[in-house]
Amino acid sequence: MSALRVKEPTIGSSGTVVTIKVNGISIKGFTSESISVALYANGIKSFDRSKKLYRPRGFFSLHPQARTVTVNVNGMPAMNPSEIYLTEGLNVYTQQKRPLSVRFFESMIDTSLLHKPIVKNRLLWPIALKFIANSINNPELVEYETPRAVPTIVEKADLVVIGGGVAGLSAAIEARRHGLEVLQIDDGVELGGEMLCDELEPPGISEPGCIFARNLRKKALELGVKVLTRTTFVGFFEDAALAFSPYPPGGGTSYLISAKAYVVATGAVDLPCIFANNDLPGIIDVSSALKMLNMHGVVAGKNVAILGATERGLRLAEHLKKYAVNTIILDKSKGGAGKDAIIDGVKEIVAIGKDRVEALEVKREGEELRLNVDCVVCATSTNPDIRISAQAGAKIAYIKGLGFVPIHDPFMRTSKNGLFVAGGASGSPYGILHAIEGRIAGLSAAVILNKKGAEAEREVLAKEYGSLLQKFGISNLKEKVFKSFETGVIPDEKIAEPPTLFCSRPRRDAFICFCEDIRLWDLHRVVSVYGFACLEKVKRATGIGTARCQGRLCLVNSALYIAHIASLSPNVVGIARQRPPAISIPINVLANMEVNKT
Repeated sequence: MSALRVKEPTIGSSGTVVTIKVNGISIKGFTSESISVALYANGIKSFDRSKKLYRPRGFFSLHPQARTVTVNVNGMPAMNPSEIYLTEGLNVYTQQKRPLSVRFFESMIDTSLLHKPIVKNRLLWPIALKFIANSINNPELVEYETPRAVPTIVEKADLVVIGGGVAGLSAAIEARRHGLEVLQIDDGVELGGEMLCDELEPPGISEPGCIFARNLRKKALELGVKVLTRTTFVGFFEDAALAFSPYPPGGGTSYLISAKAYVVATGAVDLPCIFANNDLPGIIDVSSALKMLNMHGVVAGKNVAILGATERGLRLAEHLKKYAVNTIILDKSKGGAGKDAIIDGVKEIVAIGKDRVEALEVKREGEELRLNVDCVVCATSTNPDIRISAQAGAKIAYIKGLGFVPIHDPFMRTSKNGLFVAGGASGSPYGILHAIEGRIAGLSAAVILNKKGAEAEREVLAKEYGSLLQKFGISNLKEKVFKSFETGVIPDEKIAEPPTLFCSRPRRDAFICFCEDIRLWDLHRVVSVYGFACLEKVKRATGIGTARCQGRLCLVNSALYIAHIASLSPNVVGIARQRPPAISIPINVLANMEVNKT
């Protein structure tokens, strides 16, 4: 069907082949894939224009909460193309216009202009405000019919597991085995998480990751775990927790949730790498590259540069080589040159291209290279998805080597009573650790609900868990987390440089926040000129983390960069306050909520 599609989709079933129109041109895809995947498979990488500078935008992540681009679908504006799946005859329109004035004045535009008065004269301010409003790339206002009433369903459970990956499934299974009523919520199409995308054997697991995940899913369903897929846990409010499913598009279903305990197993977030023109379409995260290949049969490119000689970066290279994809790995550290096509000691990267990445200019010690690539995959660093844990009131701290993590003990208990974490959301890097942490979290929930035998099982697992931490070399890192839980003292550790940074100076074309067009230059100026070194203040000054993805992709990078240039511990800079909802919800959904009491 296209040069990038190397096999049929394997997610559940491949679905059926359908034809959709993109800007009036017909393309083919499968009903099992989202608009984003279908467009990428057909060579369409630029979907949108950025909010202030009108730069070309493609998706960085296929995660439904990483909403960096929107498209018009069947007349409905600002729809997330990674959430909407293909149906026959779907009409998609992408945003490609760029005003000549923006193109001419781009180098002079202050992208934080919305967050401070640029004209102090009261008479001129309304004129300036109108000019600013007309300059911003907001979706065009259109009228379309929405459901008069959006169903709201009340769900009650002993335990709610947020996330359907290996950790979440393991927690649900253990809790269900001990008689708890379990509700599992996941924003994916099917349970299994990122492990579904792994056709190789993960470290410590003696079968392909996708088989391991499917076996867990089968067991959870057999035990009677209630599941809500394509549903996002929105957050904790004063009187209830809320989840939301955006289906059908334009409407949706809301869930008011009440539970005695919660396990947060939302995984980790791939952090974007920071370099010149890092916002070009075709620059994506490692999770999306794996998902496109192993679930949808689409390779990320024919000549792929992978940033980071990490375990996940190396595994992606191994997957891609099976389909004759040329891969090169770029890494900041030294000592990897010549190993599996690794270029080490990289100091600076510049992406080249007009509406998609076409090449990289790479600077390393004593050498400058030009690499012709059609895709760049960011695999240098991840950070636990801390938003739900932070919303609930769990203490968050930066632990060098793990990132910003919810402080917890070996039984996966956080500082918030009744709230547990497991897997990538706790900072652990390997699937086998995710599984055992999930099991411990599920047993801990059973313990606080006085289920017989759960505590003894938990003690046995905790010993096995300690041995695995030693085996995989992260025992010292986790011990720092456990000690902080016990003492309440947060480590005061400074960082030399963010692992994602490939810039030697604060550039105007290196982006931290894709949604708001906030650049390294903007952050550096706020810190050096205004003296702000607290992320909450920087957020208010620049608007970083306030747009569609709600800071999912930018807040951690921002905190680490500020800590770096201000010579502070990331724990002094802090992470901005997390408030519900975790995702944007259509206003008609909130206005028309009707509770279904049946």
